[in-house]
Amino acid sequence: MEFIEQNAMNIILGAFIVWMLWRRLVAPKLSGVKSISASDYMAFRDQSHTLLDVRQRGEWVSGHAKGAMHVPLSEVAAHMNNITKDIPVVVICASGNRSAMAATKLAKAGFDTVYNFSGGMGAWQSAGLPVKGGN
Repeated sequence: MEFIEQNAMNIILGAFIVWMLWRRLVAPKLSGVKSISASDYMAFRDQSHTLLDVRQRGEWVSGHAKGAMHVPLSEVAAHMNNITKDIPVVVICASGNRSAMAATKLAKAGFDTVYNFSGGMGAWQSAGLPVKGGN
């Protein structure tokens, strides 16, 4: 018991890190979500698919992937009927965390092919992929 009392913060921090890694890396893979890099997306982008941006409105307005559909993460469940299930869905956010959560929700809801865009909008812009809006 003394060990737990002396290391409570470290235990809590460790549990939080494990939880974050689980949500970002393990849970999406268990649900069938695949990861797609910017270079892989460049070869894939001419195929029929839905590009779904799950960032907040302010982030979207500051610049988003050209051709993307905007549905904030908190609204994904309410808007699933507006997303075509029979073509691949590529989900993007700022860094890959929120898109991993949204992609997992879609996969669990029966979407056949769901990708989490690795590295988010930073990777998108670094790859020179088209951006609409912003500065």
